[in-house]
Amino acid sequence: MRPSFSRRLRARGNRADAVTFVALLTLTLLGGCSSSDDGEVVLVGAARRDITPNAVNAPPDGSVYLGGYGFGPERPSTGVLAPIYVRAFVVSGANGTVAFAENETQGSFAAYQSGPYGHIDVAAAVEAATDGAIPRTHVIVGSDHSHAGPDTTGVWGGVPDSYLEYIRDQTVGAILDAWASREPAVLWSGTAEATDLITSQFHEPPNDRIDGEVRVLAAVPIGGDPERPRSLLVNYAAHATVMGSDNTLVSADWPGVVSASLEGSLGLDAAVVMVADVGRTQPRDGDVPADTDVERLEGYAARVEERVLDAIAATRPHRGNEVAAAQLFLREAYANPLLPIAVIGSAISRSNQPPWLDGETIGTVVSAARIGDLFFAAVPGEGYPAIQFAMEKLVPADEHFVFGLGNDQLGYLIAPEEGYPQVAAAAPGNDNAIFNVSPRIGDHVECLLLKAAREIGFDLADDPARCAPYAAEDNSLPF
Repeated sequence: MRPSFSRRLRARGNRADAVTFVALLTLTLLGGCSSSDDGEVVLVGAARRDITPNAVNAPPDGSVYLGGYGFGPERPSTGVLAPIYVRAFVVSGANGTVAFAENETQGSFAAYQSGPYGHIDVAAAVEAATDGAIPRTHVIVGSDHSHAGPDTTGVWGGVPDSYLEYIRDQTVGAILDAWASREPAVLWSGTAEATDLITSQFHEPPNDRIDGEVRVLAAVPIGGDPERPRSLLVNYAAHATVMGSDNTLVSADWPGVVSASLEGSLGLDAAVVMVADVGRTQPRDGDVPADTDVERLEGYAARVEERVLDAIAATRPHRGNEVAAAQLFLREAYANPLLPIAVIGSAISRSNQPPWLDGETIGTVVSAARIGDLFFAAVPGEGYPAIQFAMEKLVPADEHFVFGLGNDQLGYLIAPEEGYPQVAAAAPGNDNAIFNVSPRIGDHVECLLLKAAREIGFDLADDPARCAPYAAEDNSLPF
C-alpha cells in the first residue's frame, strides 16, 4: 500500500515542505490560480550539483576520456575549461510530481554493465528517498551530449566506476535538492525562432527539416514578473559540438555556458538546459567570428542565450496543475549492418544483460509526462526532428517539449524510416547510420510516445499507418 500523504511528509522530515504543500492545497481550493490571467499554481523547485571530474571521484588524477569524436580512447582530458553540473527541475501538482534532470556528459545509459549507475538506478533511488512521492516512472534524466564532456558511454575510453557512481549520487542529490526547495509558482512557457543557428547534416528530403524552436518553461513566483522567473527549463535542438575534436578540456559546451550565464544574469536557482531533437542537427557555429574554440563557444552560446531571452519575453501562463507520467518499454531487433551487435555487448559500458540486451534485441524506455496542458517527450537517444514534428501535429497539447538522450542513449533515432537509405549512403563519413540500432527505431519511438500520450490523458486521433506494427505489443516495464 502506498504511504499516506502525512507519512511521506514525516519521512522527509521537512516541516517547511509540509507548510508549502498546505499552501498549494489552499490555493487550489480557492480556485487553483492567483488570478484569472496567471495560470494555475504548482510547486516548483530547481537545483544543481557539481559533477566535474577530479582526483577524488575519478582517480588517480581526475583525468577522464572525452567522448564524441572518432572512435576509441583518443582524448584524455588535460584540464577543465569550466565546471560541469547536473541540474534538476521538479514540479508537483495536486495529484503528482515529475522530475527532469540533465547531466553535462556525452551521454548516459539506462543501465550499466559494471554496477547500478544508470538512469533507472537514479529513478529508483529518488523513489525510495521520497517514499514514493516521486515514482521512478516520473523521473526523466538526460545528458547534454557535450563532445567535450566525460565519456560515460565507454565508446571513447570511458570513465572509472567511481565517477559513474558520483554522477548517479549527484543526480539523485540534485533532484532531492530541487524537491526540497519547491515553492508555489505558475508555469509560463514561450518560444523563439532560432532556425538560423542550426543546420541539418543532410539537405535532401526527408532529412532536411530541422526543429529551430527555442522553448522555455519558467517558474514564476505568484504575482511575480514572468521575465524574472525563479527557475527555468530550456529546450533547444543543437548538438553540443562547438568545442572541436582537438579540444582536451572538460566542458559542457554551449548548454553549460548558457545555463551558467542565465543563472548569473537572472539570479535563478537553476537554468536547466535539456537538449531537444539533436539527431543530425548541428550548431551553425562556423558563422561566429572567433580565433579559438573557446571564443567560438562563448560567441555561439551568447547567440542562443539571446533567443532564450526572446522566448522568456514571449511567455504566457498555463492552466491545469494535473501531473502525470508514463514510461513504456521498447524492444527493437538490432539491424545495423555497419556495426556488429558484438560491439553493443562488449565495447560499450551499457548493460549487456536482459532486458537491455536480450540476444539480438535491444531494450530501452520511452517516457512522456504531462503538466496541465504541457507535454514532455523523452527519447532514448539523438532523436530526429520528425519525432518532434509528429508530437506537435498529433498530441493536442499547448506546448511540446522533447528531451533528447532521455533515460538512455541509443545513438541516432533516425526517422522517418524512408529517410534511412540517404543516411546510410553517407557512411562512414557521417556516423548517423553507424551509431544506430535499426532503420525503424525512430518511428518505433514516435509510436510509443503517442501511446504514452494517451496513457497520461491526451485525446489523440488515430495513429499514423506506420504505427500499426506496434499497436498490440506489450510495453509494460520488465523491472
